Amino acid sequence: MLKLLHRLRARYQYRHEEAGGFKNLILHTAFALSLTSGLSYFLGLVRDKSFAYTFGASAELDVYNAAFVIPDLFLAVLVTSALSAAFVPIFSNFDEQQKAKAIRYTNQVLSYGLLFLAIVCAVFALILPNIVDFLVPGFNHEQQAQYISITRLMLISPFLFTISNTFGNALISIKEFLWYGLSPVMYNLGIVMGVILFVPSMGLMGLVLGTVLGAFLHLLIRIPSMIRYGYRPRVELEITPEIRETVLLMLPKIAQIGMWQLLLWWFVRLASQLEEGSVTIYSFARNFQSVPVSLVGIAIALAAFARLSHVASNRDYKEFVKTVKEKTRIILLYTTPAALAMGILSYPMVNILLGGGKFDATAVSATASLLLVYCLSIPLESLMHLLSRAHYAMKNTLRPSAIHVFTIAMTMLSSSLLLGPIGLFAIPAGFTVGLFLQIILLKLSLAHLLRRHRSA
Repeated sequence: MLKLLHRLRARYQYRHEEAGGFKNLILHTAFALSLTSGLSYFLGLVRDKSFAYTFGASAELDVYNAAFVIPDLFLAVLVTSALSAAFVPIFSNFDEQQKAKAIRYTNQVLSYGLLFLAIVCAVFALILPNIVDFLVPGFNHEQQAQYISITRLMLISPFLFTISNTFGNALISIKEFLWYGLSPVMYNLGIVMGVILFVPSMGLMGLVLGTVLGAFLHLLIRIPSMIRYGYRPRVELEITPEIRETVLLMLPKIAQIGMWQLLLWWFVRLASQLEEGSVTIYSFARNFQSVPVSLVGIAIALAAFARLSHVASNRDYKEFVKTVKEKTRIILLYTTPAALAMGILSYPMVNILLGGGKFDATAVSATASLLLVYCLSIPLESLMHLLSRAHYAMKNTLRPSAIHVFTIAMTMLSSSLLLGPIGLFAIPAGFTVGLFLQIILLKLSLAHLLRRHRSA
């Protein structure tokens, strides 16, 4: 009886929080994530337009895009794996019981994350010249020299993103969605400022400076909300039960996120072996494809994650299944027409948004054609985010991680085999095949996991 009353009370509290007026809609619902994602992607289009107009599909922009991959890999493996797999459920549990423990846990994650990141980045910066041939085999000596310099500077960004993303996951837990969502807006704004203010006098290095500025702004916008919550920075390196739980939950996630970042590097590596500008064309097409995924798929999945975590902690599996099914329908309802529309309008859209300056008709046609194939993956990738987070809400990271690792290996294999016959199209084709397989395996895994929990 007490358990039933607890579940009813939790459900009432959640629905009471979700209800409300315009302020609640803007600050605390999935609408805030969609709104800020839309603004972010508008600035992202401005960013890409400025890139295309200033640099075109050039070797310089190829180097810049390639330089992101390894810093993002370190950030994802050492920090994001803990945040996405363990932070929200553990922080949410502390937030409901004792806020001081939630703040302490935040400082613990930051302390360990920044320490390990500093060690790995320092070692990598030293050995980079010795492995550059393996990382970007298609680049010539001048491009490789630029790649080394830019990548070393880009290693500043993971430290800023570590703090910002930790704060962001805390904001997700307490449903401060507006301030969470504004960070990518500020990031793109910083990059655009770099193109306008720094590139004319500093060239490609000005673009790198703008990127680091964007990472700082990404963090800055989240700090006031964390201060209002009561957060104060402090070094916490004690090994507590929650840190042990975080490590156990993140170990499978390290493999999953690490494989994802390896896949992105693999795509860059494949593109670097083709004609000049291929890395840039791939990056632009991927940016377009990710717009509906972020506006709908990721926004809904993030908002649902907090809900699913609370429901799972109360063992209300009927409501859990209902929420997953409802969000699945919504995701498919919006992303499928979006994918069709983007595919039909790919050429005029790319021509209008990127064409001009140094981005000529050949580059426009190549980007639009690649985007057309990429559109097939939009509903699949959107749904993947929801099904993965449904597993995380039940504190199970092993299953989705194993599935992710397997399907990414299949993606890398298929894209490699297709590179010779279809060239750059091998990237989106292999990506779609891997996602389709991943969705099937995630659905089967979640159904089995729910049956096991209900019978326990």
